[in-house]
Amino acid sequence: MNPISKYTVGVRFGLIAGFLYVIFLFCRFKFFSYNTDIYFLSSLVSYFLILLIFLMAGIFRKAELGGYAQVREIFQTIFIAILIAEAFYVVFDLVYMKWIDPGFAEKFKSNSLAFFRTNPKFTNEDINQRMVGVDSLIYQMRPSGLIKGYGTAVVVDSIFGFLFAFVVRKQKPKSAESKI
Repeated sequence: MNPISKYTVGVRFGLIAGFLYVIFLFCRFKFFSYNTDIYFLSSLVSYFLILLIFLMAGIFRKAELGGYAQVREIFQTIFIAILIAEAFYVVFDLVYMKWIDPGFAEKFKSNSLAFFRTNPKFTNEDINQRMVGVDSLIYQMRPSGLIKGYGTAVVVDSIFGFLFAFVVRKQKPKSAESKI
């Protein structure tokens, strides 16, 4: 029987999550940036789907270990997937903002302002407040913001990963011999 590396499942699911992240980001940037509400909703939906992939990585690792696994073993797999997926996120954002659509930030800002102005429920104060949020988002898309964001994203994802590992884990039953 060929031994399977303890990193294999994490790498596979990290690549799957990374490629899905790229697809989700491309769709978000290309098709959902005309409306900030839809943009943020697509961000939320894609993030939950990526979290689901991390959970699946933990479940597959547990199955690979014969149905019994400790939190540490499962979290290690999820953490590897997180590192890879978030690296895909940062690299794609950099590539998209630099070469695919260098004017994205300005288009997003002008589309957001136009959306807020055409919506009668927003007062000028609301518009100003939301535009500060848009400016903050645009700042985070700059290379320095993405690098800082990588660390933050890994920490936040790891908290979810630890919770997933804790939920998925299953201890081996203690045998009757060990009780004697």
